[in-house]
Amino acid sequence: MTPAQFAATYRPTARTVSEGTGIDDVVLLAQWANETAWGTVVIGNNLGNIRCSPTSFCRYPSLAAFATDCIATFHNGFYNAVLAATTPEAQLAALVASPWSSGHYGGNLHPFYDPLEAYEMTPEEHAWLQEAYKELRGDGTFANLDIIKAELRGDGPHSKLDMIVGTSGLGGGQLDRVEAEVKAIAAPPPANVDLKPVLDAVAQVQAALVTLQAAVTAIKVKTDKDLA
Repeated sequence: MTPAQFAATYRPTARTVSEGTGIDDVVLLAQWANETAWGTVVIGNNLGNIRCSPTSFCRYPSLAAFATDCIATFHNGFYNAVLAATTPEAQLAALVASPWSSGHYGGNLHPFYDPLEAYEMTPEEHAWLQEAYKELRGDGTFANLDIIKAELRGDGPHSKLDMIVGTSGLGGGQLDRVEAEVKAIAAPPPANVDLKPVLDAVAQVQAALVTLQAAVTAIKVKTDKDLA
């Protein structure tokens, strides 16, 4: 399997084990990718090659059964350092140093973790995509698309773009304020109009949009990789 195929196939199982252990699901996938040679050798649904005896590996009727036993195995006392780690990097280090894994993974799971992490969105990116999907889907026919386009263009007060800019560190209503300042310039009398507030607001909006564009581009890169 490719890393993308492996992640798509076993991520639900990894999330179940993650919920029962607190271990990052991509860290779990990296361990299982090592154990199964990217899914080419999976015997009895035993992704982690858990042993039932010193000379035999357990066999499970389903991935759900494996997940249950995997959670119990991580809580058997040998993996306390892994459970105590709070970041993926710390969990990887603790995992390769654990009693069974010490020396077994060559002290490094990054060759497996890094290709899988490339397909993992941050919680913020995931939330952005979910919100975009809900907005666009509407009644299931993308009927909201024209409305959203209008909102993003700022046709109404406190547009969605204004709210997005607000999440980037600017105060709410920035676009409305820019519009008001510009209209004030056009209104008589034109003399002695201070353009600095307008220019400052425009600069802030432009900076926020650059940040937003970079975030959207990063999401697209990850999505394109996942679909490749």
